Parts: sequence; structure tokens; C-alpha cells
Amino acid sequence: MRVLVTGGSGFIGRYLTAHANELGHEVRGTYLGPEELGKVGPAGGTLRWDRLDIRDRAAVERLIEEYRPEAVFHLAAQAYAQRAWEDPVGTFDTNVLGTIHLFEALRKHPPSAGTFLASSASTYGVAKLPMGETTVLNPINPYGVSKASQDMLSFQYALNFHLRIVRGRLFITTGPGKTGDAVNDFAQQVVALERRGKPGELRVGNLDTRRDISDVRDAVRAIWLVFEKGDVREPVNIGAGESYSIRAIAEELVRLARVPLTIVPDPARFRPTDEPEIRGDVARLRALGFTPQYPLERTVADVLEYWRAHVPPG
Repeated sequence: MRVLVTGGSGFIGRYLTAHANELGHEVRGTYLGPEELGKVGPAGGTLRWDRLDIRDRAAVERLIEEYRPEAVFHLAAQAYAQRAWEDPVGTFDTNVLGTIHLFEALRKHPPSAGTFLASSASTYGVAKLPMGETTVLNPINPYGVSKASQDMLSFQYALNFHLRIVRGRLFITTGPGKTGDAVNDFAQQVVALERRGKPGELRVGNLDTRRDISDVRDAVRAIWLVFEKGDVREPVNIGAGESYSIRAIAEELVRLARVPLTIVPDPARFRPTDEPEIRGDVARLRALGFTPQYPLERTVADVLEYWRAHVPPG
């Protein structure tokens, strides 16, 4: 099967393209710039990389016309909430107009197996827990609004143009190699302090929060399952279905560290607002037959080992 992964050079995209390649499919992943391509390594086997700006409608149409994918996984997005506050126009240009460009191209050449849209739990905003797929979308920041727009566009195109587009609303996904999240930030600090070989301080933000966190290796299996079995009428939450203490994650990394460390709050790492708890209802995902394989303790240990191997000396 010819598989296209937009945003294939992103964190989840890298794992997803590798997963599709391992399943024996012909895979093409897209990347925005050369700095992203450096993260994924060279193409090989049935995997090929294409430079693509999803905001460029003509370029999107050319790629779909040339490749004629049988399956599409749409992950390309501006994925950072803080950047969305700083540049809402650019965020909507990428996330909303970029999605329209892709769907318009797919109207001309519908993928026989369908399309998966990577939506987000940020579409729910502040909501009663656990957040279920029937929870009213009430995003509280520009990023969440852009993802809610993607989500609704997917249903609209599926309904009006008979495209098979299924939606997965991802909660926090982490794992080896991610940047910009607490688990990997803490782990990188630990490794840097280990290199000094003496006691140090692990600088942290607000630890009094709980988050629904999944391992990326579980998430890509869930994405593939939703793609295969999902219903265009019913989005599916992709998450752990339980919340984990950020404090416990920091304490586990301190326990695993090779030097004595003290956890120290850093005012610069605190956000203006922070939801006390985020937790999803994953009953639909479990009903499809999904069972996670990576407990959070394993994920945390694997993240630490990854950065021990990748943090440069000095």
C-alpha cells in the first residue's frame, strides 16, 4: 500500500513512518526544511522523503497527483501552543488552510484506504473529566481552536465529499527523542548533570499537575488501529485513559540519576495558566481492541537512556 505521512519528520511522524515501513508498505514522509530531515536520517527501503510546505496549495496538489497515495496520515501542523499565541495567523495558515489544501487535493484523488487526521485533546479545553469524544469542543488557546477546526473540517469533507477521513484526538504523547515536553526536558537535565559527576539541581516548573501521557510507540499502534477500524462519524481519543503526576515523573528520574539530585522549582518554567488535571476517556479505543504495551515507568527509563546516548559532551 502506498502510504503518505504529512509531517513525517515530526516526533510522532518519525515513529509512524518507521512503523508503516516495518509493516511492508511503500512510505513517503514529508518534511518542511532541511533541519527537520536531519532528525530522520536518510531514506531507505521503501521509505522516501519529500520536502513539502503544507501551506503551498500547488505543491500539495503536485505531490498527491504524482504519488496517488492509497493511505494518508495527516500530521503536518504547527504543534506548539506557545507559538500559536505568538503567531496565530501562521498557526491557522498551517493547521487550517494547510488541511484544506490537502483535502481538496484528496477530493481529486481519493485514497482507497482512507485518511487519518491527527486531532488533539486540546480541542476540549477545560472540561469535565474524563474527557470523552462527546465532550463539547471548547478550546482555550489558538492552537486548540486550530485543531478543532481541523477536526470539524475532517468530518465535513467526509460527510459532503464521501472521503473516508477518521479522526484521532491525541492526548500527551512522549517517548525517546521528543523535545519540548517535561519528561524529555527533565531527562536532558539529568544527563547534563550526570556528565558533571557531582550533585546538582533538577530545575522544574509546576509539578502539582496530572496529565494523560502515552508512549509514542503505543500511540502509533493506536493511530494505525483507528485508521484501519475507525468510523468517520466517531472521533477516537488516543491516550492512556489515566493521569500521571508530573511530580512523580521528576522523582523517578532523580531516582534513576547516577548522581544525587535535588528538585528545585524554577519560576521561569511556570506557565501563566495550567490545568490541574487532564484525563481522557479511551473506551472507544479499547473497544477497537487496543492494549498499551509501554507503562510510563518504561517510557521514562527509555527516554533517559536515549538522552544518555544523544546529549553531546560539555
